[in-house]
Amino acid sequence: MNAPDFEEIARHLTDQQLALALKSNGWQKFGGQEDLYSRWRPIAQNGERVRGLLLPQDNETDDYFELLSQAVAQAWKMGDPKIRSILERAAAVHSLGDEVKFHKETQSRRGTIPWIAGEDLHAGAQKSMVVGAKTRKSKAAYFGNANAFLAKSFLDSVLMGQTEVGSYVITAYVPPEEVYTERKVNPGETMPLVGRHTGREITLGMVDALSAARESVDHFKVSGSTNGFVENVRRGFCYELTQAVRSLIRDSDGAEIEVELNSIEDLFTDSPAQRHRLEFSPSDYSALETAGNVFAANAAAEYVTVLGAVTQLERPKPGEPGIVRLDVFSGSRAHKMRVRLKVEDYDLAVDAHRNNLALRISGRQEVEGRYFWLYDPEILELVQIRPEGPGESVGLGDQESLF
Repeated sequence: MNAPDFEEIARHLTDQQLALALKSNGWQKFGGQEDLYSRWRPIAQNGERVRGLLLPQDNETDDYFELLSQAVAQAWKMGDPKIRSILERAAAVHSLGDEVKFHKETQSRRGTIPWIAGEDLHAGAQKSMVVGAKTRKSKAAYFGNANAFLAKSFLDSVLMGQTEVGSYVITAYVPPEEVYTERKVNPGETMPLVGRHTGREITLGMVDALSAARESVDHFKVSGSTNGFVENVRRGFCYELTQAVRSLIRDSDGAEIEVELNSIEDLFTDSPAQRHRLEFSPSDYSALETAGNVFAANAAAEYVTVLGAVTQLERPKPGEPGIVRLDVFSGSRAHKMRVRLKVEDYDLAVDAHRNNLALRISGRQEVEGRYFWLYDPEILELVQIRPEGPGESVGLGDQESLF
């Protein structure tokens, strides 16, 4: 058995935690100097005299880290299986947090994965964690850009680990005790008592949402009923999660998500770490697609007044409305929105685009597939975005397709 990196372990354990580990596994404290160091040794067998170790207690001394690293090494070398298990777990996982693995099986050479399948794996993992965060604030059949601050602040603190040899695994490490807020907390502002969620709570929210997806798909396969999809929205099943799991299983032989909940406190208990494991197969794809269509269709229409810049235009055909895309500044959870405009309003949108003006426009906002649309639009006014410099103008230029 290869020895772990003792210095790495010492960086993530305190002397109090190592002392607790020693005590809980039958070691005895003998001698030392209070607040400076203590001495520990395992219970002697057959009357044999057992050499112990010195454990520093004053982390202000210059040699504290060196002595703690030596104590970790000595505890390992003395061969106690329970102590070794604690130290191995501390080095491998607990310093990083709760471990989430997204595993995708594909027909490819060992140690490789098709590029597009790998991109789907990454996208599915990220979307799953985003759903876990968003569902902590509220439950919805279709989130769009709602609850985005909480999701982004959570993802910013998640670490990505190395993949495993011979498999296609994205490993995420979530800090279980870190607290995330539903809105930005400005410097000097007291953290709100409500709207706070730990990394552990978000991870468990993701597990519950994925479990709801698994149960909903199984129910649909047996009964053909979509009622389970809607009922499980209260547990976090949503349009975005159908997209996440479809990405995980697309072009694969199957996918699984494994979660192991870890914290330093778990090192000192006899119970194993809490684990969750969920599997999805290519045969689930059509059911997830149906669920996604149900959620998108059921997304409630909203009447909104938005302010946005015209970034793309599709010229109207004779007798048909033109289509524009807005980059939304305010008034909607959407970041981008498509609007069908009659000829006179379309010409106004073209003028706004050319002259660097924004549109304030009202209408009925609905979600169709991946796109936000504004129906029955009424342009209220043109709004200056920024003053135009001498000789400066904004032309239509080259554009990507609206669809």
